[in-house]
Amino acid sequence: MNPTAEGRTMKSGYGINMKASADLTSNAPSPDVTGAQTVVAYFPEFSYKTYWRHLERMTSGYSSTSEFRKNQYSTYGRRSHFSPVRYPDGPYVVYGEIKDAWTPAGMLQMYLTDEVTVRDNVFSDWHIRPIN
Repeated sequence: MNPTAEGRTMKSGYGINMKASADLTSNAPSPDVTGAQTVVAYFPEFSYKTYWRHLERMTSGYSSTSEFRKNQYSTYGRRSHFSPVRYPDGPYVVYGEIKDAWTPAGMLQMYLTDEVTVRDNVFSDWHIRPIN
């Protein structure tokens, strides 16, 4: 629902969506192995430290998917994270961790990043003027 996004370029102040998938195969007995149970996303505006989002698991098992929870501030009730309006132009990189996939040898986890390019901001799409 970002009307001015083009490919992987967007204006700051709009939202991004995240979907993480994990497929696990193992030759261990099935009761001894779990699929990925936890996905966490970290954001550049918080220096990847002070704020994170725990994604909602949409499917479970050896093939699992997770997405952002529905954002109460989203106009359309989307599963979005809004970039700050004053985020500078350049790469907006989200860092994710898929973890808690347990095996007899211990926990498996995976680290992911993905990015969009920020160019301009949402205010250049809005124009408010008096009615004549």
